[in-house]
Amino acid sequence: MNRCRLLIFLIAALMIVGTVSGVSACGGLFCQNVPVDQQAERIIFTVNGDSTISAYVQINYTGSAPDFSWVVPVPSVPQVDVAEIATFDELSNLTAPIFFPPLMPSCAAVPMSAVAESAAGGSADGNVSILASGTAGPYAYDVVTSPDPNALIIWLRDNNYRITEEMEPLVAVYTDEGMVFLAMKLQPEEGVQDIQPIVMTYESQMPMIPLRLTAVAATPNMGVLTWIFADSQAVPVNYANPTIKEDNLRVDFGSFGGTNYLNLLDQTVDLYQGRAFVTEYAQPTSSLVSSGPSDPLVIEMLRKYDYVTRFFGRISPEEMTVDPVFTFDESRPDVSNIHDLTAMKQEVFWGCKEIPIQIEYDPLAVPSGF
Repeated sequence: MNRCRLLIFLIAALMIVGTVSGVSACGGLFCQNVPVDQQAERIIFTVNGDSTISAYVQINYTGSAPDFSWVVPVPSVPQVDVAEIATFDELSNLTAPIFFPPLMPSCAAVPMSAVAESAAGGSADGNVSILASGTAGPYAYDVVTSPDPNALIIWLRDNNYRITEEMEPLVAVYTDEGMVFLAMKLQPEEGVQDIQPIVMTYESQMPMIPLRLTAVAATPNMGVLTWIFADSQAVPVNYANPTIKEDNLRVDFGSFGGTNYLNLLDQTVDLYQGRAFVTEYAQPTSSLVSSGPSDPLVIEMLRKYDYVTRFFGRISPEEMTVDPVFTFDESRPDVSNIHDLTAMKQEVFWGCKEIPIQIEYDPLAVPSGF
């Protein structure tokens, strides 16, 4: 019975911790019509060793195809391609935190259900330079820049990208920093069902997430799940990198059988006004090979790069005032995603302790011939 109860708990916990909320969004950036709130963001960075970085970004969107548009600042003219959502899902499964709690006592209630938590050349359009144009999968795209943010705003609006007054200062911020903008739409014959993650490869030394622009369509406590493939462990430059203490973990039946891990994470990052990323996994890529990955891109990444780091943070729009940047530190110890809590006292983790049944031995009660 105890084994069965433990199995039920583990299944519930894995469903909650290993699942990232679905996103109904346009990338958290600029969209036509009213932006749809972004609830979570999944990004994969690869540091390619040739002064370039590739950024794989999952795009989720609900709405009509003509209303879809996506704009993101990048440090240089990118090469653009598409990827598969299966890559993100497999990396999530391979690196998600896993908790092994103490044996569930009979006094702990079992929940009724488990619910998971670049082209050469270019042209000019007025004072806006179109640095590259092309197609990738279902998308058509332009890479645009301008020394005049107002001219860039007019160009985006004339090309049916919705720019509200609160977005205008953000355009100026990124143009002042020398960034260019990748603007994407669905091609006329494509539908919303054809939307795929994109991959951008551009010249850069360190991964960066443009959260300031994401704030215009983000929800409170938006999850940001990031993997960085490189030669060594990645660490945030301008965000805190706290840890979650295992001895503070408890069962949380309010989460349908999960742990209080996400609550602890929220409390931890709130100490830094949301500007913190917890390292959930940091290991040589060889440690994942034995897990039997099946996605072709995941297999290629594990073969090509020596190390992978997984970060998770939760941040609200008003806290997105600084874009997180990451560097590398080969002296950092590895971080496992396996949390063995079996030695923790039952009454601490579960809130109650199983009382053993006392059986008294009476030799007179033993049947003859036994």
